[in-house]
Amino acid sequence: DGYRWRAGGSPFNVCIGAARLGLPVSFLGTLSTDLFGEELHEALRHEGVDLGLVERVGRPTTLAFVSQARGAADVRYAFFKENAADRALTADGVLKALSVRSFGAAHVSLGAVTLEDESMAEAFEAFFSAAKAGGAFTSFDPNIRQPMIVGGREAYRGRVERLTQAVDVAKASDADIEFLYGEGADLDAVAGRWLDLGARLVVVTRGPKGATAYVKVARGPDGDTQVVSIRKAPPCSDSQTVDSEGRPVPVVDTVGAGDTLTGALLAGLLGVGGATAAEGGGSLVAQVSGAAPWAEAEEGAAASASLPRLGAVLARAVAAAAVTCSRPGADPPTAEELERVLAVVNVVREG
Repeated sequence: DGYRWRAGGSPFNVCIGAARLGLPVSFLGTLSTDLFGEELHEALRHEGVDLGLVERVGRPTTLAFVSQARGAADVRYAFFKENAADRALTADGVLKALSVRSFGAAHVSLGAVTLEDESMAEAFEAFFSAAKAGGAFTSFDPNIRQPMIVGGREAYRGRVERLTQAVDVAKASDADIEFLYGEGADLDAVAGRWLDLGARLVVVTRGPKGATAYVKVARGPDGDTQVVSIRKAPPCSDSQTVDSEGRPVPVVDTVGAGDTLTGALLAGLLGVGGATAAEGGGSLVAQVSGAAPWAEAEEGAAASASLPRLGAVLARAVAAAAVTCSRPGADPPTAEELERVLAVVNVVREG
């Protein structure tokens, strides 16, 4: 058996997942000049990710070992990150980079890097502030790796909620939420809390059950709001996934599934990813940035298709994550593969 080398890491995976779906992507961060840093740099370059905002530093690359029990889909992680290159990002460096560039969306994924690193937390806050000032909507995934959190769940929950106040889109897994709020936490209630904190879209992934999107919709003449949820399941049974041809196959592993969903979600919110207008195509930037309300189709206004569009975006993102589970490591589908899968799935459903 042994171990196989794979380039990865949550921000890395999200970039590649979005780029493969046709979204122009830039990576802002620090990469090592060592052997592994060279591999990461080359992999991003090969995928067409812009590296103009990357700083190379003479620190070691973080290493993550992923262990999978025979016959199991879930995995365990062990990180080696002391004085690693990905912790060299600073608030000053972020502000300098964003002073000359602007983007449609700005996303942060954590993992081996946590908010307990004060310097990195400051860099993330500066990143979101500068990105919003430049016109981007902001997105955040706490992507919790429990062994990396040393200060306890209550303290870390406060850190996550503080950053959630600065973002438009918050994505988390059910496991992330249970770590932060306790086993058996009410996922709907937590999503509502994050919307109250300021997020305009919350997405909670639920493993083989797919994902749920939450937004606030104005109801009634007084403009009162109600939380509306949209659930999308993978195009397969709980015990299987789909491959790049749309065929049901066993799950190989779940590494990178959440990151693939995030990359596809960002692409879809920006109107990139192949969906036609009838399928829910079109940008949702106005809704996630707060420039336009989320609205229901039956209202008949020009913006009334925003909730169906969100549902279509989420369904595509869930399907992309399912394909990733059909092959080892974080290996998101291309736009062509995803279109093929969705075509097969739609034919089956309509048949």
